[in-house]
Amino acid sequence: MKIIKLKNEKFGTPALYKMVSGYALYEHGKGFLAYSSDRDKHGVLTPYIPLGGKKALEAILSAGGFTSLTDMEYVLPIK
Repeated sequence: MKIIKLKNEKFGTPALYKMVSGYALYEHGKGFLAYSSDRDKHGVLTPYIPLGGKKALEAILSAGGFTSLTDMEYVLPIK
């Protein structure tokens, strides 16, 4: 996984999306890591972007990553 900076990236569908900015974890060939439970009331899922930003993600990776990927999935932005 690598840390990617998102700037005004759209997630969801062309008709209904959320625009996000910040640092997120990206897995090549899969997408951005997201918590399944973070879907909004319309079903739009956005990547996990912690309040601690890049430093928080660096700490997660340096500690060996998440202890469990339960309730997590990958999401791609709208092209």
